[in-house]
Amino acid sequence: MAQAQKSQTPSTPKRATREGLTRHTGDVVGFHDCETQGELFGIPRAAKASDSQLDSNKPSMFVIFELLEDCKVTEGSGDDSKEIVAKKGEMVGMWLKSGMRSIKKFGGLKVLVQFEGEKKLKNRPAAHNPMKLFGFDIEQGKQGTEIPIIEDNRKDSRDEDLPCGFGAGADPKQADHADAGF
Repeated sequence: MAQAQKSQTPSTPKRATREGLTRHTGDVVGFHDCETQGELFGIPRAAKASDSQLDSNKPSMFVIFELLEDCKVTEGSGDDSKEIVAKKGEMVGMWLKSGMRSIKKFGGLKVLVQFEGEKKLKNRPAAHNPMKLFGFDIEQGKQGTEIPIIEDNRKDSRDEDLPCGFGAGADPKQADHADAGF
């Protein structure tokens, strides 16, 4: 009887592909932090918005990059997180920080993102953190597009502006659960 039940269990069929194609699911394999994991070289494809985990009344965003070079990423979160190496062609997320405003117009371009240090702003209280500085080297002679927001999962921070000028002038409700091929 046990043998009969075992043979009835459905199995996942093996995926087939074609010569010259690489498997692509669009899933983010992990998150890259230029401050601690070095530079990231890839093509920004899309962005996602959510409520911040630190303060749900503030929005948070990450940009999804298609990697052009392997890089370190963090897979998972909290105690379950671990550092892995994401491979060229895989998708990784990078959380936006205030010093990254210019990235929003680099959609579709090859971009090298590097952490360049910190800058203490004049007339800013000593208790405030210094501004993080990021450098973006972009593909020469090409015009980027605004990175599309493919998901907007905000609940508590819906009335707040998105980080780095994303969505300025757009109706954020139109981006709800949109899918741009990911």
